[in-house]
Amino acid sequence: MEYWNEGDRVYAYRDEDDYFYPATILEITEEDIFIRFDTGEEEWTEEEFLEEYAVAADEEVECKAAKDGEYHDVAVLEADGDRVQVKFEDGSTEWTTLSNIRFYIEA
Repeated sequence: MEYWNEGDRVYAYRDEDDYFYPATILEITEEDIFIRFDTGEEEWTEEEFLEEYAVAADEEVECKAAKDGEYHDVAVLEADGDRVQVKFEDGSTEWTTLSNIRFYIEA
């Protein structure tokens, strides 16, 4: 593995609901990568199921809102390292962190 390193923060694909969630790489072998999701679950995965731990302005993702702890569709307004400002469908905005973001990639 040339791109990823142990300890890297990533978004990793979960089969249960087809979303990418925040995770940390714990171990890398020749073919597989062992990760721990922020929720505590651990699993082996492959490089093609990982994405960079970042978002950019104008991306559409889902955010776990501070107001209710539920995921909502949002647009990224600004990203500054781990901090992300998002806009909800009702027009409200909030600053959050990458750990509260998940996304879906259509095949």
